[in-house]
Amino acid sequence: LVVCGLLCLIPEAFTNPSSNIPRERVRIESVDNTQLAPLGIVYSGSQTCEVTVLSGEYAGETALASNYQNSALDKDKLFEPGDTAYAMVQMGANGLMVTLIDHSRTGAELGIFAALALALIAVGGAVGCGALVSLVSSVVIVWKLLIPLLLDGVNPILASFLTVLALTAVIDLLVAGCTRKCLVALTGSLLGTLVTCVLAYAFTNLLKLDGGDTPYIVPLLAQTSMTIDPRALFIGMVFIANAGALMDLSMDIASASEELILHKPDITRRELLLSGFSVGRSVIGTMTTTLMLAYSGSYLSMLMYFAGQGTPLVDIANLKYVASEVLTTLVGSFGLVTVAPFTAITASLLYTRRRGV
Repeated sequence: LVVCGLLCLIPEAFTNPSSNIPRERVRIESVDNTQLAPLGIVYSGSQTCEVTVLSGEYAGETALASNYQNSALDKDKLFEPGDTAYAMVQMGANGLMVTLIDHSRTGAELGIFAALALALIAVGGAVGCGALVSLVSSVVIVWKLLIPLLLDGVNPILASFLTVLALTAVIDLLVAGCTRKCLVALTGSLLGTLVTCVLAYAFTNLLKLDGGDTPYIVPLLAQTSMTIDPRALFIGMVFIANAGALMDLSMDIASASEELILHKPDITRRELLLSGFSVGRSVIGTMTTTLMLAYSGSYLSMLMYFAGQGTPLVDIANLKYVASEVLTTLVGSFGLVTVAPFTAITASLLYTRRRGV
């Protein structure tokens, strides 16, 4: 928590002039939609809103604000009277200026997070507290360390791999403490991550993927003056996306092996190894499917579009952005297949090291 707090004190490395404009909550009092022009299910033009500032220096004051439309369903928003919006508020030459950003969601998001925190603590106790801290630390480390490193031109594969190593160590320590279980889970997970890193690099070459379908890659290249390597960034994203599943499986096997030792102290190394393999086989069967469902769920609308167009499956499989998701799923599955025996072998060696076979 102290480390995360210190990281949060680091100033943002990249800012723009609008970053210093205060952000406040405003209530939409009335709207004027006469300047909106419908284009199918989207709109062009602007929506004029009368708003009341709810927070900050100008709380209680009213002003007019324009909500400009981009004719883009994923970016545009429409306000209704009574909505609470998030906006930039500043005093201009002609009075109060309010620039609407989007609906205010921070309060609801914090409420959902608080509910999750209570659930973790209620169900997991001390371990739940560790899981909660690990969740927060993961977000802070990615935002405050990984992303600035990538934007500064550090090799995305190296930066992503080191971040995964750090996150894996932090999360396993928070969940299991300084114990043999933590060491077993950490060793198995890191070996599996190394495998996914190598396979992501090899399969990206094999499928001739260049990272060009990565979200926001074109504006990112323009923003960084073409200093980002899209292919290396894609490879880093692949094993970051699968790191959580590998940590999950390695901790499952480490915990199961520890329980076996506790309830059957005289178990032999060979028996513990075979038990670890058995647990690994069971979990692999569900975790591999979990990865497939996670990625296909994210792209369900795309699959519906192709199905509705009658696109042949062979055509779909050869598309770049589909192949990228297939690669991510397959690399993660390979990681699961390897992390299970790695963890089982490590557990059999560390838990029974004083008794031999």
